[in-house]
Amino acid sequence: MESPKIPSNSSHELPLRPLEQHNDPVTEQLNTGTSSEHQTSKTIEMTQPRSEVNGSQREPESILVDMVESKKKKKKTSRSKIKRGKNKPTGFEEYYVDAPITPQEYAEGREIYDVSRPIIHRMEDAILRFQKKRRIENDRREIFLKYLQYGGVDISPKMFTGTDQRDLKEMDSEEILLARAQTSIAQEQLNLHIDFNAVVKGYLTSYFPYYFNPETEDMVKLGTVTIWNFLTYILYHDVVPEYKANIEEARKSCDIAGKELWKNQQFTVKGPGDFNTACSTLFGGVFFDLYIEDNQWCNSKNDTVRMTNEIARKVVKFALAGAGFDRQAVRFQELANQNALRAMRVEDIDGFEVTAIIFADDETKEFYMSHAPDLHPVGRMLAKAYRDPGKPNIDLSPEERLQWEEGGAPEYEFDFFLEESLLKLCYPGMKVITSVWELNCGFHYFDEVFTAYCSIYTVLANDLMIGWKKPKDLRTEDDCEADETDDEEGKDSKEK
Repeated sequence: MESPKIPSNSSHELPLRPLEQHNDPVTEQLNTGTSSEHQTSKTIEMTQPRSEVNGSQREPESILVDMVESKKKKKKTSRSKIKRGKNKPTGFEEYYVDAPITPQEYAEGREIYDVSRPIIHRMEDAILRFQKKRRIENDRREIFLKYLQYGGVDISPKMFTGTDQRDLKEMDSEEILLARAQTSIAQEQLNLHIDFNAVVKGYLTSYFPYYFNPETEDMVKLGTVTIWNFLTYILYHDVVPEYKANIEEARKSCDIAGKELWKNQQFTVKGPGDFNTACSTLFGGVFFDLYIEDNQWCNSKNDTVRMTNEIARKVVKFALAGAGFDRQAVRFQELANQNALRAMRVEDIDGFEVTAIIFADDETKEFYMSHAPDLHPVGRMLAKAYRDPGKPNIDLSPEERLQWEEGGAPEYEFDFFLEESLLKLCYPGMKVITSVWELNCGFHYFDEVFTAYCSIYTVLANDLMIGWKKPKDLRTEDDCEADETDDEEGKDSKEK
């Protein structure tokens, strides 16, 4: 059949769609197949144009076409710090207090912390509930767990006691708390002497500075505030009423350590001061012959002023003239003219303990401002000899040791010159571990500072027991039976 011919001068014209509205079904299908996964398909119905040819009219046909619509991307909204939990209260804030106890909670607490229960069981429950009520971060948790371990609490992981989510769903809150517990107290600890204050002083003054080495004041407060908060929780819930006075003393020890620990750290770093460095440079010590006068090498990254022998002489002379006694200055001048100044190290001591602090008066400050404005005015610090109980005993003969035990150990008193910036960091009772030297003109100076201890410095053997495990019996059954047989034979022979 031949297709009908359309005359050129026909008055009937084919209706045409605009180009931008024409959609080819094949092209639409290809575009749909290659579209990204972020686009959605929408099916619409499309009608072909009607053509009137030779008086005939076709009915419109429906064609399915997929229209592709781009899917809008959701904007990522950043959650606030509060929603992320960063600024939520931890329970260790300065003015934080526990909420009032309801009658039901009080009744439960009286049942849990009943005095008739053993103290180790009451303390176990208190530790679990304290960790539940506080948001303890990683650094704080490490300090707290070490404190518990120092006090005799077992913090080692429990083996073969894990629970899955299905088991937890079937438990109540009390059972879940016990299942997730990481601390326990052995029954053998019940026979030990209990002293909350001694443990706090021993941990904060001897173990905490050595193990954690706090370099900032915030790090010091992190340790003291954590323990103080735990002791307050014990008092608030009346866990161990028989030790209430002892816990109050322990809280005071936390306050004292919080003030003194940071001063100790600063004094260790900034000591021994200009005067003591000058004496060590001139007369003997760790700085003696350390500086070379003709050294031409210069370190561009180190802008500190080196203590030359000339500067050291100036520092010592002005300290004696401004803050020293007349007899010391006169004796120093006589020995210096004779070139007979000598220094001897004080033996059989580990350092000194501060007894009094005397700051520079206005007359001394005016003297420095008038004659040596480039130097720091010095004051005086009175101290006595100190022997560290945490170090090995001094090597003595049996006769000397007996004499020392009876109170015959030599006692020394020292009078040091020290700059005002360092005197502000000192306090009565402060222990400084260093070497002390005595000059033959009548005054003392100390050398490099190794460490400084608080006024409540306490040494316990608790840290030696951290990680200790009871030794296992490695003998076989035959060896045990043989030992038992030998013991029985020995008993029989004695009876005969």
